[in-house]
Amino acid sequence: IPAFAKVNLCLQVVGRRADSYHDLRTIFQTISLHDTLEISFHRGRKDTLAIYPTFEVPKEHLAGLMGPHNLIYRALDALRRELEIQRRIHVDLVKNIPVARGLGGGSSDAAATLVGLLRLTGQRLPLARLTEIAAGLGADVPVFLLGGRALGVGRGDQIFPLPDGPRRTVVVVSPQGIAVSTREAFG
Repeated sequence: IPAFAKVNLCLQVVGRRADSYHDLRTIFQTISLHDTLEISFHRGRKDTLAIYPTFEVPKEHLAGLMGPHNLIYRALDALRRELEIQRRIHVDLVKNIPVARGLGGGSSDAAATLVGLLRLTGQRLPLARLTEIAAGLGADVPVFLLGGRALGVGRGDQIFPLPDGPRRTVVVVSPQGIAVSTREAFG
């Protein structure tokens, strides 16, 4: 399953919310840069994740990639509860999207996990319910269920698809050693 990165074509922070998030208006655009997930059942006692980064991951972000707070684990857990899946799952992740650069890599991986697990089990969910589960994982996870261009409002989790614009070439510059978490950026 490919998990595409995104850029924000514009981003307006409208104000701070009572839940510590920010109200915003943004135009998301997915781009061709992507991670790749392979999801399968396995015989282990717990879900497992193997990450193969194609770039050097800063030490402070490595624990977040592998720990139980990883959005892939959270997506597996959420869909397991929703669909009452009993079998254990293994995910191989080839990580091409740089970490903590505003490209939505973790959120995209979570959305791809939801879609991939539905395919693996052969089960279906209404898009509205799948979007609700995605929003519970992270504010921008729902946009990755649709891809393309979309308006994001509220926390960025209210998604309104927009017509595709003209095809453009985007150069993503991601200097090694520079990383800013979403929390830090909005702080």
